This record gives sequence, C-alpha cells and structure tokens, in this order.
Amino acid sequence: MPLVSPVNPIEIDEKLGLEPLEPTHAGPIFELMDADRDRLGRWLPWVALTRTADDTLAFIEDSRRRRNLDSGGDGSGDWAIVAKAGPSARIVGVIGLHDTSPAHRRTAIGYWVNGQDEGCGHVTRAARAVTARCFETGFHRVEIRARTDNSRSRAVAERLGFDFEGVMRAAEWVGEAPFDHAVFARIAAS
Repeated sequence: MPLVSPVNPIEIDEKLGLEPLEPTHAGPIFELMDADRDRLGRWLPWVALTRTADDTLAFIEDSRRRRNLDSGGDGSGDWAIVAKAGPSARIVGVIGLHDTSPAHRRTAIGYWVNGQDEGCGHVTRAARAVTARCFETGFHRVEIRARTDNSRSRAVAERLGFDFEGVMRAAEWVGEAPFDHAVFARIAAS
C-alpha cells in the first residue's frame, strides 16, 4: 500500500475532533499556548521560541508543507484538538506527527493540551485516533516519546497499549538542560 498523509480531519465523536492546522488556527493556538506558557514551557522547548502569533503561523505553514507528499513533504503534520459543546467548539491543544520516515513507515506522535483541559481525556482520545489513522494510511510503526519525568504524557502511551522500549538519554534540551525521553511504540497488526 502506498503511503498517504494521515493528516485529514478526524471526527472522534460528538464532543471531540481533530482539524488539520490551517492559517486560521494561528491566533487561537497562540493565545491558548501563551496563556499557559509557564506550564507548557516546563516541558516543551518550542514554547520559549514562540513569541507571537506569526511564530505560530510559521509553524502551521511548516506543518502544511510536511503533510503534502506531492511536493516533497514526509506526510507528517499537525491537528488542532477541538472540543465541542453543543453548537460551540474550542481548540484545547495540538497533536502532531514528527520524526517521520516514509521510507521506513514510521512516525512519532507529539501533543500538548492547555492546563484547563488537562486530565479530561482529550489527548488520550486524540492519540488513539491518530494512531489508528496512521496505521490505516500505511505507517507500520508509531512512537510516543515523553520526558521520563512527565508521568502524564507517559500515561497516555501506557493507556493506549504502546510498549515501553527504553530511554533515549539526553534526547531533548529544554532551556539550559538536557532531558531523557521514554520511548513507547506500537507496530501495525500483521
């Protein structure tokens, strides 16, 4: 099966959906991140570098480029996690595919959610849907990498049945310090 980008809209259920990032998402995503900058910045290195909505727009444009296989992208990209309540909807975070290798049919899922919606199950449900979409579109291996000291992020991988494979030492720098990553993976059913 030829690989296709999994980054298309995903309706998880009547209360949660995933929208591929578009320029119209830049303002709301920046505001969401900026309002929760201290908490998110503790875990994510890009928070300190994201100072304006234009920085978020540049990230979104890169995401759109990466998902376009026809123009040299690797099929990865990002979605807005959208919580729906009746007729209203609001972005609560972002989930995306990174470190993607089309040749080896593998990718890694990364995610964040605002503090107000942490613990509501949005990330677990989104990651479950993204994992399924990755397998449906031809990926064979999906990883979740989480800092070893981030128990909430590690719990997502564990809840979804990802196998713990080990620790990547000094895998990421946040601020002035390196941090280890726990690596979890699932392989497509044969």
